[in-house]
Amino acid sequence: MLLIVRNCLMLIVISAVGVCSAKEVGGDFTLVAHDGSEYSLQDSRGKVVVIAFGYTFCPDICPTALSTISSALNSLGDDVDLVDALFVSLDPERDTLEHLAEYTQYFHTNLLGLTGTPEQLHEIAKLYQVRYDFVDKGTNKYYTMDHSANLYIIDAEGNLVRILPHGLPPQALLDSLRFAIVTSQQSMSHQSTHHETFVKR
Repeated sequence: MLLIVRNCLMLIVISAVGVCSAKEVGGDFTLVAHDGSEYSLQDSRGKVVVIAFGYTFCPDICPTALSTISSALNSLGDDVDLVDALFVSLDPERDTLEHLAEYTQYFHTNLLGLTGTPEQLHEIAKLYQVRYDFVDKGTNKYYTMDHSANLYIIDAEGNLVRILPHGLPPQALLDSLRFAIVTSQQSMSHQSTHHETFVKR
């Protein structure tokens, strides 16, 4: 599945809408959080993570994605503490930390805005197969961006387990997060039991 948006309008969808394969996609990364601290994906070990990529000047696709994340987080109840929600800005020139903080906190207080150097963002985009291309940058201060718009679900062990295409209802994301929470807890419980058994031997 590949969804690309042009000037934040849907351009093409390849394959049926549904949950995409997460094989050979994803990986650890380190960026700067909107509060100025360094954030590494490894910091979220033990939690489920949902990641969105985009930019704050996006007129509709990114706000829709972040509203979907916000709705899902609000529906998680106490389990919201088991999820880290990340928004990676691909436009570091305009998306300052101050602006990124204001933007993400508008959608949800648990949403962490991240950015980095153009080189860092390019490498992370390659890891997650995120495609993006600036439109009219250098000639128009209101330049836009063509970018893919999936949501990425990462389990508590840091593995990318699900890719959700843009446009699915919040319930689809909520179900994916709950499933990832349950399976992650089961996996960690199994590992703990196995370790205790090994130690006793």
